[in-house]
Amino acid sequence: GTLVVSEKSVRDRKEQGKMKIIFRADDLGFSEAVNYGIRKAIVDGVITCTGLMPNMPYAAAGYALVKDTGVEVGQHTNICVGRPLTDPAHIPSLVQPSGEFCTSREIRARKQDTIVLEEVELEIQAQLDRFRAITGRDPAYFEGHAVMSPNFFQGLKNVAARNGLLYCDPVDPQWSAEHGIQCSAFYRLDERGLYDVRKFVFEDEAGLHGKECSVLVFHPGWLDQYLLEHSSYTLIRPMETDFLCSQELKDWLAANYVERTTFARRAAEVKKEQEERHA
Repeated sequence: GTLVVSEKSVRDRKEQGKMKIIFRADDLGFSEAVNYGIRKAIVDGVITCTGLMPNMPYAAAGYALVKDTGVEVGQHTNICVGRPLTDPAHIPSLVQPSGEFCTSREIRARKQDTIVLEEVELEIQAQLDRFRAITGRDPAYFEGHAVMSPNFFQGLKNVAARNGLLYCDPVDPQWSAEHGIQCSAFYRLDERGLYDVRKFVFEDEAGLHGKECSVLVFHPGWLDQYLLEHSSYTLIRPMETDFLCSQELKDWLAANYVERTTFARRAAEVKKEQEERHA
């Protein structure tokens, strides 16, 4: 029942080429348990790329767990959990008196964006420097964790542009059109912080059909005390890990001719298509 969306859309898919999906796992480095869950979702599951949080104490350990898996690694820039890499005295708009970052809840409650662009750029660059130190390379894509701040987004764009990196914002229609990558719909979490991931994907609440290339964002992970104390995303992580590794999902991908892809692979394809059009 759940496997094939409709005979016609599958026939079309076969004729037109595959529907492409980027399976992204956020929060590598958040905690030890998250790292192991992400590794599982890559090795036994369908994840194609993961975002490293360079400021977190478990960032290097997380990278070590995934670096030989062939997964694409981007920078999931984080300004709301743990401590900054910049001296807190230089970034007062980002930190609490303790020197820790302000929490995402605190930032969301503000009536206006009090994050100072120059300060956030310092921290974004410091996290990029740490990413390069840990991995020995540039991030394959570049985006931000959990904070809806226009100044944060502008800072990410500026630092990405200065460093020649792929800034990633599938929610922005202009970015989406330019890069040939569409955002999936958003799910609503229930009072337990969960959602029906099977309905979301198999019944296409995610809105993937009819899109050439979509990005699906997940937060796989196991649970440990640090995570329970610092994240509202708890039960959702093992639930998604289980789903991402399920035979049911792998069967659905095969039945619907889905090609799993990455940001870099998609960017190269789009570039090639543009060059062929202009040739």
